[in-house]
Amino acid sequence: MKTVVIVAPCFAPSSYPPAIRTRFFASHLPEFGWRPVVLTVRPEFLEEPQDPEFLALLPPGLEIVRTPAISQRLTRQIGFGDLGLRSFPFHYHELSNLCQKGVDAILIPGPPWYSFCLGPWVGRRFGIPYVLDYIDPWVDSVGARASPFTKAWAARQVALLLERPAAIGASKIIAVSEGTHETVRGRYPEIPAGRCMAIPYGFEPADFETIRHQGEISSHLFAFKEKINICCVGAMLPRAYGTLRAFFRAIRKAQQTHSRAEQIRVHFFGTTYAVGSAARPLVLPVADDEGVMEWVTEHPERISYLEALKVLLSSNLILALGSSEPHYTASKIFPNLLARRPLLAVFHEASSVCDIMRRAGSGRLITYNDRQPAEAHVDEIAGALGEFLDGNDFNAHGKGVEAVAHDFSAREMTRLLARVLDEATE
Repeated sequence: MKTVVIVAPCFAPSSYPPAIRTRFFASHLPEFGWRPVVLTVRPEFLEEPQDPEFLALLPPGLEIVRTPAISQRLTRQIGFGDLGLRSFPFHYHELSNLCQKGVDAILIPGPPWYSFCLGPWVGRRFGIPYVLDYIDPWVDSVGARASPFTKAWAARQVALLLERPAAIGASKIIAVSEGTHETVRGRYPEIPAGRCMAIPYGFEPADFETIRHQGEISSHLFAFKEKINICCVGAMLPRAYGTLRAFFRAIRKAQQTHSRAEQIRVHFFGTTYAVGSAARPLVLPVADDEGVMEWVTEHPERISYLEALKVLLSSNLILALGSSEPHYTASKIFPNLLARRPLLAVFHEASSVCDIMRRAGSGRLITYNDRQPAEAHVDEIAGALGEFLDGNDFNAHGKGVEAVAHDFSAREMTRLLARVLDEATE
């Protein structure tokens, strides 16, 4: 069996998206001839809330190597907290040790993206192929509209400087969507298309069974159990505010035309990655501005992985909002579909979410584009809300969901990754 080191500073007990994706891969790689070793940091060096329940979902026997990192209390005083930077010297040292003992490939997911630099620094030194995994785009995620000489602008310049050698030197590049590959290859056309493969986020269907057996309503919704609860779980993206405003305007319009609309309560969870006092509401100010504040609640901090699934199962209607970024791929679309609750999704027509929902044949999908943004579809969204209030479940139990659950399962996504690793080591 071959060995792959997954350099994942963000890993359990974190249950942020990079940790979830790494767990999916690590759980199934042995089925395809690869022994995973996860290189991460000790829990005390994570800034995000720790999730013991998620830690319990890791596969038995998984080898995890944990290193220190530079303390966030020190680095925050000089203006940065990036985990990839804080862990870099320790991961460089430990990855070198692992490579000396015998490693066949290195997989580096990002964010945090600075870990990508370990590929050319360590992989080339030992002649070991490395694969980059773009969970989010690097350069396109930071400082695109920042004023010159600001912190965000500087971060973008550094990203442009460091991404090139990491991307060009990679044996393979995977990403959650083809759109991400297009932006990377647009900057570095010398990277051949055959070196890239899209591997969507996927989902572990068995995770829902853990929650269904408990049969409990989410504690976050217990006080609203007599209401019609619409729930949206996930970060509020910088380019999703137009979609959010369109939805709030549709709520207001539905209340003018449908008697049951007064019972609606819209709940947002985990809208920011900030923690503690820094986790300020991002949705409520917009709700106030749009005149729907009394029907909206927001829990800005991330909630635990299993609690997020429980929220979805406890919802009367699940809400999924897209970004004006055409190729934005929402990893949460899989649990949204697998919860088998009525689902209303509003996305850019170029998002891969649209194809996934059409394949599933479940949920009500409303699309927009650059010519007609989300704000132009308020009447259509309000109409969909009216349909739901009249009893339409948007085919929540459609048979196509099972096909999507298989085709985009964590196991199937890992099968694709194993093929990439096999090709990289050939």
